[in-house]
Amino acid sequence: MKKGRTKFMEVMDLFLPSTNTLVNDYLTNKIDTYNYFDYDIHSPLVYEVRKKDVLSRTFPRERLVQHLLNFNRKYNSHEQTIKNIYKLSDPNSVVVVGGQQAGVLTGPLYTIHKIISIIKLARQQEELLNIPVIPVFWIAGEDHDFAEINHLFVNDGNHIRKKILPQQQHSKSMVTSIEIDKKLCEDWLKEVFETYGETDNTNEIIQLLLLQLEKSTTYVDFFMQIISTLFGDTGIVMVDSGSVELREIESDFLVEIIEKNRGIHDAVLHQQEILQSANYSKSIEMNENSANLFYQVGSDRVLLEYYPEHDIFRGKNNECILCSEELIEFAKTHPGSISNNVITRPLMQELLFPTLAFISGPGEVSYWAELKQAFTVMGMKMPPVVPRLMMTIIERSIESNIVDIGLSISDAINGKVMSAKNAWIAKHTSNFDDVMIQAKQEAENIHKRVRNAALEIDKSLLDLLLKNAENFQTQLEFVNHTVSKRVLLQNEVEMKKFERIEYSLKPLGSPQERIWNIFYYLNKYGLDFTSNLVELPFEFNGKHKIIKV
Repeated sequence: MKKGRTKFMEVMDLFLPSTNTLVNDYLTNKIDTYNYFDYDIHSPLVYEVRKKDVLSRTFPRERLVQHLLNFNRKYNSHEQTIKNIYKLSDPNSVVVVGGQQAGVLTGPLYTIHKIISIIKLARQQEELLNIPVIPVFWIAGEDHDFAEINHLFVNDGNHIRKKILPQQQHSKSMVTSIEIDKKLCEDWLKEVFETYGETDNTNEIIQLLLLQLEKSTTYVDFFMQIISTLFGDTGIVMVDSGSVELREIESDFLVEIIEKNRGIHDAVLHQQEILQSANYSKSIEMNENSANLFYQVGSDRVLLEYYPEHDIFRGKNNECILCSEELIEFAKTHPGSISNNVITRPLMQELLFPTLAFISGPGEVSYWAELKQAFTVMGMKMPPVVPRLMMTIIERSIESNIVDIGLSISDAINGKVMSAKNAWIAKHTSNFDDVMIQAKQEAENIHKRVRNAALEIDKSLLDLLLKNAENFQTQLEFVNHTVSKRVLLQNEVEMKKFERIEYSLKPLGSPQERIWNIFYYLNKYGLDFTSNLVELPFEFNGKHKIIKV
């Protein structure tokens, strides 16, 4: 394991195979890269080659700079962020970009991990390429699935539960336009922190969050306020895909996507066939009429389908009907009424920004592998798709528990804690288990003799006798269960170690980063926790990062 350290943190690399076959093959360089991607991230020259390719194109730099200044200044962005935005005017500048939904209180840990990944790769490549490399975080504000961002998981009395912010949202509005119910959010926020427990940091953090909440109108605002506080001095630049002002800059690109809509559709289908012929699964579901664009009808974001035989775009449930010319006219005059989906958003991102690299989650690696030919249709190359840093935070007390139960960190993260717990219980109840096995067999032998004798007298007693035998075994099993519970109670301290490890590292059987939220750690270790994470010596080597705190 390679190690690095900053302040009270230590990072170690650990090889941890992905459960996704394509991602695993991509990380370990076992895939025929150029069948699915335009760049080989394992090549030492990949960023030098990409730099030359991307700087040969033109981008709406000045319009982007003005928009990003207006947008980021709304959230009291750090001077380093403003400097980075101005750098985008430099025709030799590039960006490292990645995105996520605007989860309440930033959502699961993987959002934080992705932001750190963007910042770290941008810093590394700026030093190596000797050109401005700007970290850009793309907020998926155009998404409309409020249920994906309105909750956190908390450990409430040793029970993991989903803590939903109880604001009702019935329309399919973009998240960027959903106004936040401040009273509901304040109450919910305080309840979340009650589960974290009070520390020296709690009051400061809650007061800061309440101040940020007061400044916010929408969930994207609240998300932006928090990220600006946690990462402002890193120079991270934020962009909201749901911004109407951004859509004005996208106008010409939307026209091009509409005009090439059928070509994009067919390119994705063909790329999926290539994937499936290599025994990889497709991630994107499309039907023969998928248009991969949304259109705003009232407060709802409606998914469009395209019917080439009539040259019309229609809402999936007939909410609207537009001919191609009408949709193109809307793209020119009211671009805010049109938004992208999982297929067209990456294309739009590439059209807008001079992208050196795209920081992806595991799922994004899979679906971007289905988009290579769609980029070709748009006359572009897909940027290097760089898997984000995968991390697990291990507190010292949890590490101590892992040592006590005799597991390695690798075993603990790989979900072997419960099997170790069961083995421990079996070991400490083995003598009684032997007694119970023998008792059950002897009881069955005795009862069998009784049954046989009774049946000689009256064969109609069979069902009753079998039920009686079953009840007898049930009573013995009750004794067995009771004794097992007593063993657990007598060894409660040891049992708690298994539970603490499981709750911390594999909550609900999932990776830590998919369940827990950064504010648990900020509450315990202070607001500089994320700043210290950013300063750790991470390498983009495909290995899992163990962060000891």
